[in-house]
This record gives sequence, C-alpha cells and structure tokens, in this order.
Amino acid sequence: MQDAVTTTRRRGRPSASGGAEGGGEVQSLDRAIALLEVLALSDGMTLSEVARRAELPTSTVHRLLTTLERRGLVGHEAETGHWMVGLGLFRIGSAYLRIRKLPEIARALIRELSHGVNETVNLSLIDGPHLICVAQVESHAAVRAFFRIGGDLPIHASGGGKAILAAMSVEARRAWLGDDQLKRFTEHTHVSRRALQVDLASISERGFSIDDEEHTPGMRCVAAAVLDEWREPVGALSISAPVVRMPPERIADLGIRVREAAQRLTTRYSGL
Repeated sequence: MQDAVTTTRRRGRPSASGGAEGGGEVQSLDRAIALLEVLALSDGMTLSEVARRAELPTSTVHRLLTTLERRGLVGHEAETGHWMVGLGLFRIGSAYLRIRKLPEIARALIRELSHGVNETVNLSLIDGPHLICVAQVESHAAVRAFFRIGGDLPIHASGGGKAILAAMSVEARRAWLGDDQLKRFTEHTHVSRRALQVDLASISERGFSIDDEEHTPGMRCVAAAVLDEWREPVGALSISAPVVRMPPERIADLGIRVREAAQRLTTRYSGL
C-alpha cells in the first residue's frame, strides 16, 4: 500500500524528481525555440550560420531543424542550403492576432504610467471622426482630468486623435479628416487643415502630440500613437491634466513618458 501511495501522481504531470529524459526533452525544446528566434532575425541562413548564432553544435542544430521542418515550422532551400522560418510558424503566430485585445494588453501599463506621473491616463481608439476612450486610470488628485469610458472626442482637437493622425499615411489622414471645415471648440482649436498639418508635422518629429486647451478650456494633454505590425496606428495613450499641473516646463517630460509607454505598448501588441 505504501508503494502505491508514493508512486501515484496526477496524470499528465512529471514526477517531482524529474529525470534525465525529462530534462533532456526540456533542453531540446528550449534549444528549438532559440533556433526559431535566430531564424526570425534573417531571411535565410546556412546551417553553420544558425549553429554559430545559437552557439550550439552543428549536429544538434541539424537534428532540431530537421524535426522543426517536418512540423512545417522551418523551411529549407536545397539550392542555397538556407534555413528560414516556415509557414507553420506563421499559422501559430497568427492565432495571437485573432485573440489580442489592446485594452487588456494595456491595462497594467496604463496603471503604471498613471501612478508614475500621478495624472489621468487614457487609452483611446479611433472611430470615424471621433476618438473613443476605451480604458482609463484616473489621477488621485482632487482636481483631475476625467473622460467617460466610451465617450468620444474630436480627432482633430484631442491629443490622442492628433497622435494617431500624425502616424497615418497622407492618404489615410485625408480620408479620415474629409474635406469639410474643422469644427472649433475653443480659441486654440485648429480649424484650418493647413494649421493642423503643420502641427502634425511637429508631432511626427518629436513623437508625441500636445492638446493645449484645444477641446476643453483649462485642460492639457500629451499623447502618442500605438502601432500595429504594419506600423499603422491602432490607438493612442494620453496623459491629461489641468493646465495648472501641466505647465509648459512639464509638457516635455510627460511627453517623453507617454511616448516611451506607447512604444512599450506597441511592442507588447505587435512585436515592433
């Protein structure tokens, strides 16, 4: 009875002590993943090049690559001898594209950014001529910026909207803005497309936008675009605060913070 108890374990789980065979399987898996990472950085490599980059024996690399080839995860050109990532790897990776949701991926990051600057941070997506707030972490300050989740802002008169416009191609930008006169919300709103285009050029250069009371008097915002794998904007991160807490001398620092956070979110979302 004692022997039965000590040898019983949950089905599908390895024994606590592991074993040489189990450890070898894990090591082989780790090495195979390393080879895929090496191949992903190139359009094609010879066996010796892969082995050198992975710092593994050529015989080991050949054995692993052959196994991966049978599963369609890598390909091999007999004419050149080059190894490369295979179509099967794309099929596996594309599964992530089906299930990824930007608000969920951004949740921890926007909380971290808000706590770091003690201001309200928003994640917004573009919908026609409007910017829709889809996630938010509010500042704990007594006077703070607030935008209702699901609420919309005009794309030409908001920090997030302008950051997205600046990241678009000229053709896409023209399609989003249309040909009508831009609506005025405050005395600072860009109502001519020429003035807006000048602002967008500056945004492209510094990597973040500035909403200087262009929609709501007394409120400022800095924002940066989040990109997909084709380097097209899918949303924007923004930091909003009353003018008294976002004076000109603080705008640059907050702009850099939101730009860096948007770059991190871009990497998490699309791998760029």
